[in-house]
Amino acid sequence: MADASTPPPSNAVPSLIHAFGQVASAELHQQLWQVFLGSGWRYGSQTDPQSPGQPFWHMDLTGCAPAAALWQGIQARCEGEVGQRLRVIRQYANGHTFGQGGKPHTDDHRPGCYTFLYYPMLEWQLGWEGETLFYSTGGNILHSVQPRPNTALLFDSRIIHMGRAPSRACPHLRVSVAFKLEVA
Repeated sequence: MADASTPPPSNAVPSLIHAFGQVASAELHQQLWQVFLGSGWRYGSQTDPQSPGQPFWHMDLTGCAPAAALWQGIQARCEGEVGQRLRVIRQYANGHTFGQGGKPHTDDHRPGCYTFLYYPMLEWQLGWEGETLFYSTGGNILHSVQPRPNTALLFDSRIIHMGRAPSRACPHLRVSVAFKLEVA
């Protein structure tokens, strides 16, 4: 067994999971939420099309001005966390209702790839569940984050994670906005 002074193996997955509070201005937060009240949703998205599970809602955010403004406002903070310039390779939103949780997955297997995950809901109560869970490679839950309004996470895309479905008591769509990032 390695002691604390032994460096991790070079293929070890970094544990970067950084939380951001109050990400957008009140005005931008409201503008973003209005986007998700619109008709851009498509049903039938899968965490992994090769291993189908419960489908959920999906919205492409390419060309969405409020989403672009969100990234412009947080980009420098994200780059400060990783110590490198980042560029967006994809941006979209996922929507979940009761019974539509995701499956444990990674977003990318390449080093230098990150996910910025924003929660745009205007309200979220404790009993509504919908947490984002992070797992060890052995399948143990390492970290759980409640989807609080106008907060976000930045994490290494190689970390296994999933979004839990909201509870039956939740009257709203659980929305997460994902920016898939790579070192520029």
